[in-house]
Amino acid sequence: MTDYLTEQEQIQQIKTWLKQYGPTIVLGILLALIMTTGWRYWQNYHNKMLMHASGIYDEMLALRAQNNASGASVQAQKLLTRYPKTPYADIASLLLARDAAVKKNYPDAIQKLTHIVDECKNPSLRQIARIRIARILLTEKKPDAALNLLKELDDNNYMGLVDEVRGDAYVIKKDFAAARKAYLIALQELPNAEVTRPMLEMKYTALAAA
Repeated sequence: MTDYLTEQEQIQQIKTWLKQYGPTIVLGILLALIMTTGWRYWQNYHNKMLMHASGIYDEMLALRAQNNASGASVQAQKLLTRYPKTPYADIASLLLARDAAVKKNYPDAIQKLTHIVDECKNPSLRQIARIRIARILLTEKKPDAALNLLKELDDNNYMGLVDEVRGDAYVIKKDFAAARKAYLIALQELPNAEVTRPMLEMKYTALAAA
């Protein structure tokens, strides 16, 4: 009888516990299900967005390869308007900025590059954009603005290019000692840069001779 009553008491305790905490448990389970479902929905949506953006990006590159500048620009604008939060839109901005710079439309190029610096989550792309803005500023004979922009570093892997642009800025300022020092540092930071190193060596050698 004692065992029977103990079992009854245990059942009653369980009932009491469920009555007290049951709604909270159910709510917790529902919230977990909602969060899981929401996360899966967001993941699926995000993957679809990336897939669509990737298709437009590939088409943009194909048009550029065909020298169809207007068609490529249309596709790039699609990426910027429809998928602005994707890395494809950031790369499209870089390409459009380069096109604008080639046409000497420097304000437009700087505007697009500045957007990448301010909004892009990829530090490498931010650093590339920052360096390109600095080079445009040097073209406009604004070395102090370029040097100020390069004070902030987004990606250490681009330090050699940053110091090369700093050297270019000091040359415009006619501070040849600072330029020579910046070029030397850049040479040390870019020991295997087959594309940029020859020109960098020429810049340093010219200043050293002077």
